[in-house]
Amino acid sequence: MARDSIGRVASAGSRFSCGFTLIEVLAAIALLAIAFAVGLGALGKSAHNAANSAALNTAVEHAQSLLAGQGLEAPLKDETLSGTFDDGMAWTLKVHGLPKPSPSPSGVQDGAALQQGDVLVTQPPGIDLYQLDVAVQYGAGRTLRLSTQRAQAAPSDTEQE
Repeated sequence: MARDSIGRVASAGSRFSCGFTLIEVLAAIALLAIAFAVGLGALGKSAHNAANSAALNTAVEHAQSLLAGQGLEAPLKDETLSGTFDDGMAWTLKVHGLPKPSPSPSGVQDGAALQQGDVLVTQPPGIDLYQLDVAVQYGAGRTLRLSTQRAQAAPSDTEQE
């Protein structure tokens, strides 16, 4: 009976093994390399998404700021404005008046009615409605578009003269 250095009994025709074969070591290294490559790819994608998210957040803040300031210093009117923010993002703002609704149908008092889908919307007299559309270019050719509607007191006949 043959015994190895630790005292194990070896059967006939078997060799003593005290470690891993070269194939096992190479397979383990290959698996580690694949896992490392996948992990680095995910980490890079995560950093890219974080940068895109930060740029989008900045674009949203700029667009909301533009929309919030309209009609505060001067009355709204049909116009197109454009410019660039300090950080290089370009913007375009389009303001246009919405069509006046038709005269009141029976049952609607003190205003005009406008059919929007299945909803009958009334507009009080002396109010003008405006559509505000802002587009902010950010990142690599990306554009954020926001829209809102604003109501404003219609200019009286004496103000127009």
